[in-house]
Amino acid sequence: MPDKIFWNQRYLDKNTGWDLGQPAPPFVRLIEKGEFGPPGRVLIPGAGRSYEGIFLASRGYDVTCVDFAPQAVREAKEAARQAGVKLTVVEEDFFRLDPRNIGVFDYLVEHTCFCAIDPPMRQAYVDQAHALLAPGGLLIGLFYAHGREGGPPWTTTEEEVRGLFGKKFDLLSLGLTDWSVDSRKGEELLGRLRRKNDLRE
Repeated sequence: MPDKIFWNQRYLDKNTGWDLGQPAPPFVRLIEKGEFGPPGRVLIPGAGRSYEGIFLASRGYDVTCVDFAPQAVREAKEAARQAGVKLTVVEEDFFRLDPRNIGVFDYLVEHTCFCAIDPPMRQAYVDQAHALLAPGGLLIGLFYAHGREGGPPWTTTEEEVRGLFGKKFDLLSLGLTDWSVDSRKGEELLGRLRRKNDLRE
């Protein structure tokens, strides 16, 4: 997996091709249609410049954005300041968050983090997401199913997402979204997954 130094340099060089410069339209549409959920505590891992975080904070959500690249954190904080919203931005590895964050979030918003980590780490991502969410919390995510070799971004499939998350989450909805930006049409799976509380087999 590319490390903190690698990702930080990408931000310093402005070499961030994944960056849309705006909140991903599928999240905006969910809010506009009233299908995201009521305001609550939101965690965004690998948040980068935190467009989704700023957008949700402007809609009354209590948002914590996490990224381990110092330059991304600096830019996110400045963007939040300019937008005039209250946003908590933490420079930390998602997999090493302070244990005090366990079980406290109502939502986890996934966008370009899952596809950036090495595929063998995906089960650890699922476990961490489950641990950080409160009982009944929602993971609302865009999963990049571009179908190309190599990465990052590493591709996924609807079958893989269902298989990985199915034991710890109830999949309320998952499928290709019509709301992607043009460059990602037909390549993004929009999912709403509810944290299971009883994990007995």
